[in-house]
Amino acid sequence: MSNVLIVGAAGRMGKWFFDYFINLRKEQPDHQYLSKKTIRIEKIFLVDVNRISYSKISEFENVYTSESFTKFVEESNIIILCTPIKETLKILDKYIMILRPGTTIIEISSVKDSIHKYMSSISLKYSNLRFLCIHPMFGPGAQVSSSSNIIIHVPLNLISIRRESRILNSLFPKYKIILIDTPEKHDTLVAILISLIYFINLVFSKLLIEISTSKTLKREKDLLKFLKQLAGSSYRIQSLLSESILTDDAPLFLNLFLGSDKSIEIIKKYGKIYDRISKKVEQKDEKYLRHLVINTKKNIKKQIDIDYSYDLLYRFLNN
Repeated sequence: MSNVLIVGAAGRMGKWFFDYFINLRKEQPDHQYLSKKTIRIEKIFLVDVNRISYSKISEFENVYTSESFTKFVEESNIIILCTPIKETLKILDKYIMILRPGTTIIEISSVKDSIHKYMSSISLKYSNLRFLCIHPMFGPGAQVSSSSNIIIHVPLNLISIRRESRILNSLFPKYKIILIDTPEKHDTLVAILISLIYFINLVFSKLLIEISTSKTLKREKDLLKFLKQLAGSSYRIQSLLSESILTDDAPLFLNLFLGSDKSIEIIKKYGKIYDRISKKVEQKDEKYLRHLVINTKKNIKKQIDIDYSYDLLYRFLNN
């Protein structure tokens, strides 16, 4: 039997992990745990300095809340830190000495370089504790029961890979765990998969705001809603993505843009390519632009079936 402590429980990812472990505890009868080698959850502790306002939380058995990290430490086998990196480092610095032997400490940050170095270092000093660096590749709106959820695992060292993987598989038996062997590789991939996408969509949203106040369109009431009425598939998908991204809090944007040198590097590279192409558009360089489209399509098709992507897009829109 294991007890889970979720730190940062008032946040959206803290709430997601609460829902996940409640579901894990509820859906598997006792006799299934041994066969599936799934960790059996007994108590769930929720800690945050902010008010934890889950609906109907009092209806769940063995769920406890507090503003104090130390209140539940002695009973906790698994600690999940759903906190910003700076806060995670402060918590570990302050409380690591009082954690019970055998405790598994899991951090979930989207940028790994600094936190991975720190946890690698303290894992050598506190060998009686288990440390895991993971990155859930989904947002707090993801269904906890979905088998399509992906978790990236960045092992602390080559020796501990097997043990860390075994723990992760017991905690998340339905999810796909993808191993990324270094924090540098992880941060480069995340810079492409998340930071760049957030940056592009933030710029897109800012552009729409400025256009809506332009001389030509400023008298059009609720321009963004009107654009959706006119839109075909491309704009509908793009606007849906940009609007969904804006539901995240400002600290996440700052962490993605500024928390990793890899993100700054990728965004800067994007800017250079944008400048180069936009100048060719301004110059009406038809030859360059035609070659760009043909060559880009050719290179992408070497790795991706773009016709299938097109069909998938319409299947999504027509559902």
